[in-house]
Amino acid sequence: MVIDGKKPFRIELEGKILEVTEHYIGEERIFRVLFEDKRKPLTLVVAMNSQHKKFWTSMPQGRQEEAENIGPLIAWYYKNNQK
Repeated sequence: MVIDGKKPFRIELEGKILEVTEHYIGEERIFRVLFEDKRKPLTLVVAMNSQHKKFWTSMPQGRQEEAENIGPLIAWYYKNNQK
């Protein structure tokens, strides 16, 4: 299945496979993460803090720990799968 012209990809976290899709809302790039267990899907975005450093956060807020664990795996995937 192709969504928004991009294929979903899979990453692994703590032995579990997560399916990630990339989407755009206007100019904003977001990522939707589906879990193989019964957790609700997670939407992630890269934001900028007051010191102008990028960080991963969840939308809506409230799942920051998951965002901080999964976001870098998404970045790693893109860094290592550029063609």
